[in-house]
Amino acid sequence: MNLFWKRKLGLLKSTGRYEKLEIDFLTSSEKLKTLQFSAALSEYKKLLLLDSNLVSKQARKQQMRRLAELKKHPDVISYLKNTTRKNKPNRPAHLTFSDDFYRKESEKSPWHSGFYFKNEQLARHYSFYNEKQANNEGFNTSIGNSILQIQTRREATKALAWHPTQGFSEKHFAYTSDVIQSAQSFRQEHGIFKAKLRCSGKIHHAFWLASEKKDPHINIFHFDGSEIRMGYVNNGEGEEIKIRGIDPSQYYIYTLEWTAHELNWYINNVLVFNVSSNIPALPLFMTFNSFIPEDEAGEEGLLEVDWVRVYQWM
Repeated sequence: MNLFWKRKLGLLKSTGRYEKLEIDFLTSSEKLKTLQFSAALSEYKKLLLLDSNLVSKQARKQQMRRLAELKKHPDVISYLKNTTRKNKPNRPAHLTFSDDFYRKESEKSPWHSGFYFKNEQLARHYSFYNEKQANNEGFNTSIGNSILQIQTRREATKALAWHPTQGFSEKHFAYTSDVIQSAQSFRQEHGIFKAKLRCSGKIHHAFWLASEKKDPHINIFHFDGSEIRMGYVNNGEGEEIKIRGIDPSQYYIYTLEWTAHELNWYINNVLVFNVSSNIPALPLFMTFNSFIPEDEAGEEGLLEVDWVRVYQWM
């Protein structure tokens, strides 16, 4: 998909303008969170789901009368106000994870360096045999001015490399970088996953969801050095789309909306990709990383993340 004309015609909202809507969404989601245990709202939703064709005419009148009464209840009014607005990204969801990278170095981080796989052999810091960068145990990750940064540096080092058939061995790498993930602190099935980020350097930068196994794997954002890619793999099968017409070195908000029936990818307010089959059905954790495949030239690069937020459906 090429977003050039959507951007030129103003159909793709600027990140600053869209972020104001995101703040509205964040505010409304916190209001919705307080309504989870509302008896009035619960009754209202149940009545909406009832098939009026299966009840008597009198019962149907009582149902409609009760719905009208419940619509005047403060909890139902608040719910409707915050879930029926036309200007996306408002959704019936509440915040479950947020990191704006304001914390001090002494405060505990939800992010841990290194990959996280079920295989106990892989429970250590390592890189892959077919990549040019050594993942540097978090030393290439920093927070400054409330921005998370993963730096890929041109520096020679020797580190463990994993080969799927030969196992671990030491390898000389020309670069260092990092991978960080939330596996031990946060994971979620379904919901809305968002990050405001940008990147530079003709190398790979990614924001993705994963489990301890090889798949499912969902790329919310993947810059391959020349193009942005979005897609997923589940049960050994998947789909992908390439995005053109925007500059990845500028901040955009990349979003995945995940339900039991579909996956929707957004860049700011624009829906860019959708799938409705082979949908993952287990909690996944978030990962950020930068890397250089062995068959690419490679150079230094930077992945910057302004904030990350996750919501769960009501």
